[in-house]
Amino acid sequence: MLLSLVQLQEIEVKSCALIEEIVKKEAQKGAVSDKIIIPQLNSVVLESLPNLTSFYSGSEILEYPPLETIIIKDCQKIHMKEFSIHLASLFTVKVVLPSLEASSCFQNLTILVIDGFDQLKYLFPSSMVKSLFKLKKLEISNCKFMERVIDEDEERSSRMLFPKLYELKLTDLPKLTTFYNSTAKFVEMSSLFRLLIENCPGMQTFISSCVRGDMTSSSKENEEMSAKENYTRMQSLFDKKVRFPSLEMFLISHADELVKIWDDQVSLDSFCKLNHVGVCFCKRLVSVFPSNMLGRHQKLEFLVVQNCDSVEEIFEVLEKKSSEVEEIVDKEEAVPRFVFSELTLLSLQKLPSLKSLYPKVHISEWPSLEVMEVYGCDNVEIFALEYLSIQGTDGESQQPLFLVYKGAFPCLEELELREMPRLLHLWRGNSQPSNAFQNLKTLKVTGCGSLENSWSSTMSLQNLETLQVSKCEGLRYLLTPLKAKSLDRLEKMNVSDCKMMGEIITHLGDEILQDPIVFNRLDCLELHCLSSLKIFCCGDYTLEFPSLKKVIVRQCLKMETFCHGVLNTTKLQKLQLTEGENEVEECWEGNLNSTIQRLFRNSMNVRSSKEA
Repeated sequence: MLLSLVQLQEIEVKSCALIEEIVKKEAQKGAVSDKIIIPQLNSVVLESLPNLTSFYSGSEILEYPPLETIIIKDCQKIHMKEFSIHLASLFTVKVVLPSLEASSCFQNLTILVIDGFDQLKYLFPSSMVKSLFKLKKLEISNCKFMERVIDEDEERSSRMLFPKLYELKLTDLPKLTTFYNSTAKFVEMSSLFRLLIENCPGMQTFISSCVRGDMTSSSKENEEMSAKENYTRMQSLFDKKVRFPSLEMFLISHADELVKIWDDQVSLDSFCKLNHVGVCFCKRLVSVFPSNMLGRHQKLEFLVVQNCDSVEEIFEVLEKKSSEVEEIVDKEEAVPRFVFSELTLLSLQKLPSLKSLYPKVHISEWPSLEVMEVYGCDNVEIFALEYLSIQGTDGESQQPLFLVYKGAFPCLEELELREMPRLLHLWRGNSQPSNAFQNLKTLKVTGCGSLENSWSSTMSLQNLETLQVSKCEGLRYLLTPLKAKSLDRLEKMNVSDCKMMGEIITHLGDEILQDPIVFNRLDCLELHCLSSLKIFCCGDYTLEFPSLKKVIVRQCLKMETFCHGVLNTTKLQKLQLTEGENEVEECWEGNLNSTIQRLFRNSMNVRSSKEA
């Protein structure tokens, strides 16, 4: 029947529990050819076929010249003799590589997806790779015993690998230690654009020089070494043998054995086009980049580093050899300069060992950065420090996360700092006032219990639109009158769960302010669970809120009044006591001060009655 299907272009078989093969072997009388040609077939999809053992087990050779896509998922019983039969054996037992006739059936293959091959230790012998010269997309996942993707056989390894390959994705391969074991001096994928390695906990190096049988010989040794010891002794994921001149997107996650990503001798023509880098759940990783890659992140647009317990700095310090050390007269010329000219998003999350971008004296510049999130970085004490303020010191006593010039982060619009218990300062510098953060529109600070009250005194926040502060137990106030007056563009303010905060705007003796404090655009003010809050603004200041429409005050039981001075809230008609839109509890006594004073009296009466 297959011979009559001359127009057949696609075969898709899914969720058929009993199917053992796609094309049934049958005795053919008077057969004149040992080949079966399917002239139009370009796509084969086999999925969830628990009893499938082969595509065709007959003696004839199947040929499908235009075949472009092979997707095989969740077919656990596919027979691979002795774990070392190449992909072609799935389709015919007659194929013997590396003969050109045999491999020609894959010469037009562009997409190959392999999922759930539990019997495989590797996918291709190196001799088969040359027949896949049109392959553009390769995905391999859920192969429980796969140790490598390509295994070098008797034929000498090719230096140019998959010349058209655009995307490579390796997922859920628990035994994978390397992509290719090869004796070649280098291996190049000239077109590779996107590389994703996810949940391959044993992955150590992309190109390995180990011969067959030695792939896992040092695994027990490695388990006994600490992360620091591993860092100096183990291989990097990418070394000088790996050449990816076109790679733009790289993501690696859940690589438990990985200690170094890039070797300090990485090929000069590789990784120069990277614009998306994500590194997540690599528990032994100590740093992300070697410092000699300074010139290779000029195109980087997105950098995400998350849940890496051992990462201490983003850039590793490379010790110079004694022959390379030179005496430099101008010290500033010797200071490394990290310029992220295209980076727009930076996310550093749950890095409990992180201390700094780079542990030595340096300068970092972020001319295009728009969004930054720093979360769960327990060791950071100073967020940003002005470079000029450490000149003449060794810089060791006050190691900041970022060491920058006065005009740092000129385009930063969103900054979120969460769960940083040792953070003391957002900004420290000699320049007064500083124009750092001058275009910041959204600032969220949560769980920074050590943050000092001077957190905002030297920061430029004149363009701030949203301010959220919560769970900062050390703060006794939020703003000074001069700083509050500068927040002319502020639209939303939310302060919650700050146990020691007694007032939002405090009066400092050295500040003199004659004019009113006007929040021109503030339309929403929320105060939640501030157990020590007594007043919004102390001191005899005039406060004006011409746009204020929504005020929520919840669980602020010690708040006696809103302010002592003149208060103008022309658009405000209610005080909201609960969040949300449904069944909102409200009250109003004509003005905000009177309403809060009434609430305070009521709460005092309730407490008195309970004590009685």
